[in-house]
Amino acid sequence: MLEQGYEGTGIGPLLASVAVPKGSFYHFFASKEDFAGAVLKSYADQYRQQRQELFADTGLSPLARIERHLVQVEHDSAEAAVPGCLYGAFAQAVPSLGEELRGQLAEVFAAWEQDLAALIAQAQQEGEVEGGLDPAETAAHLIDLYEGAVIRARAGDGPAAFARFRKFARATLRRGAGTSRD
Repeated sequence: MLEQGYEGTGIGPLLASVAVPKGSFYHFFASKEDFAGAVLKSYADQYRQQRQELFADTGLSPLARIERHLVQVEHDSAEAAVPGCLYGAFAQAVPSLGEELRGQLAEVFAAWEQDLAALIAQAQQEGEVEGGLDPAETAAHLIDLYEGAVIRARAGDGPAAFARFRKFARATLRRGAGTSRD
């Protein structure tokens, strides 16, 4: 689903690629959307655990943890056969997703944003990040920028898209450009 997107992934070809009969699939999943929900949950659980472990590493300053997170998400995306983020792949298919899967997707983005916002606030308290930034708004911007970098990387910019993302993210956190509290 990461490579082909939600709409481009057919259950038949997917099952054939792993030699699983359709009957076995439908024993566990009622539909493609049910399967997609399980895939999204597994992906989200893995990345939230990874994120929380990294964010809890008090051996690094809060800003260093944020920067390490940005490098980690870039690395994870770049290591895939096709650069990508499953959240973004599903987000591009929102019109064809059912209400439950759309809600699940909103929840995983919200959890990522909440975790990142808490770390940004901690970095502000330690004077590492511009104090006038709204942590939640800044976290949302960083996630949006990352998802855009993934699209640009897939479109042919490769690692340069992620380098621009990290450079802009660092500058924004330190100067607060465009994400101030109102």
